Amino acid sequence: MSSTFGGLNIVGRGLTAQQVSLETVGHNIANGNTVGYSRQSVNLVTTNPQSGFGANGTYQTGTGVNISSITRARDTFVDKQMWKESSSLGYGQTMEYSLGKIEGVFQEPSDTGVQTVLNQFWTSLQTLSTNASDEGTRTTVRQRGVEVVNAIQHAGQQLQDLVTDINSTLEIKVDDINQITNEISGLNRQIVNVETGGTDHANDLRDRRDTLVDQLSKMVNIVVSEDKTGSYNIQTSGIPLVIDSTSQKLTTVSTTDPTYGYAIENVVAVGSTQSINFTNGEVKGLLDGRDSKQAGVRGYLDQLNTVSQFLLQDFNDVHKAGFGTDNISGRNFFGADGTDYTTWTPSDGESWISELKVNSLITDPVNGLSKIAAKTLSTQGRASGDNAVLLGNRLKTDIRPILGDASLDSYYSSLIATLGVQSQDIQRQTDNQQTLIDQITNWRESTAGVNMDEEMTNMIKFQKGYNAAARVMTTMDEMLDKLINSTGTVGR
Repeated sequence: MSSTFGGLNIVGRGLTAQQVSLETVGHNIANGNTVGYSRQSVNLVTTNPQSGFGANGTYQTGTGVNISSITRARDTFVDKQMWKESSSLGYGQTMEYSLGKIEGVFQEPSDTGVQTVLNQFWTSLQTLSTNASDEGTRTTVRQRGVEVVNAIQHAGQQLQDLVTDINSTLEIKVDDINQITNEISGLNRQIVNVETGGTDHANDLRDRRDTLVDQLSKMVNIVVSEDKTGSYNIQTSGIPLVIDSTSQKLTTVSTTDPTYGYAIENVVAVGSTQSINFTNGEVKGLLDGRDSKQAGVRGYLDQLNTVSQFLLQDFNDVHKAGFGTDNISGRNFFGADGTDYTTWTPSDGESWISELKVNSLITDPVNGLSKIAAKTLSTQGRASGDNAVLLGNRLKTDIRPILGDASLDSYYSSLIATLGVQSQDIQRQTDNQQTLIDQITNWRESTAGVNMDEEMTNMIKFQKGYNAAARVMTTMDEMLDKLINSTGTVGR
């Protein structure tokens, strides 16, 4: 026979189960807009029954309900897919930003871009070929040459400034990575402490940890595994970032680019000098945006450097073969006077861009204009401009090996066209990747997201369950009151 008060125990357990379920619904609703929150649910199980004895043998009497656990709704497969694709999105967005900055440096097509300045220089040479003795025309040629130098050097300096910005951003990202991995290792320790024994679930701590992994996965490519204690172990490119309750800090080391002399920040693990070879993520995008010779700052600096080398070598060769109005030949138009740029080699930290300038003899305010070699023979008169024609051809149409068997006009146009195509391509890839991330996010929300309609339904269900259990308790209380206070005295 069951205890006289056994029914109260059953109802008491029921009230507790419904109350905790209602509180969990409230927790879900309160965190409906919390980033990274996973919907939680109370898992109820029946308690062990009691055996009773009847006329036909034993029977099982239910003893109520117990709360088995409170668990979160989460799909590990979707999480791993999210972390993988987030790295690709982070890389694409960073490269898109870098290429946009590079496009801003060249500003093509525009009235102030390098292409316009080169065209204006060519036009001044065409005018010089028909009016070589005019001082105003010669002044225009000199000034247009100075504009070419200024435009190329300004673009080169802006690209190097972009490198400095990327280095600064890289240092910030490394600090963010260290903060995230340190917090994840701390959460690992807390989760293991809560879940030791295998009965409890650290749902909110796990949500916070997964949110941090979401952030980390956008910065670098990661591989995440969970051990039997519940700790996350995280690696990037073979480097362990988190193992149990410890984290590996990263730092940056600086080297100097031998050609342009700017600082290069590379990411290493603390205690190591080997640069980490990231394969995806924002950090990889920063490194490629800075160092790639196809789509990075370094590649476009190299192409500007080639343009400067062409002016110092190939354009100068034509100018040196001509004569100024003083009937002297052999002068450079660009660079230092008397330097043979066909054999000149930049020293460390130097480049063709840094060497580019208009010959100081030509910029001399007194006799400089006479040094512009507009004619091919010293015996020709001042008005001869046949060498100016050759200078214009060299600038515009001559095909040169240094430019990859292209003319300067074609070479520079190809540079700008390639930049535009690269920018459009990475934007397309990023848009497609964002669409995929949105789809994965929807998959995750379908499992882990809080549905207010569903929570309101559960709220009504648990409320009615609580009210019903309370009503049963009231009924049992009345029965026991009758039994205790109204029975036991004969003849009353």
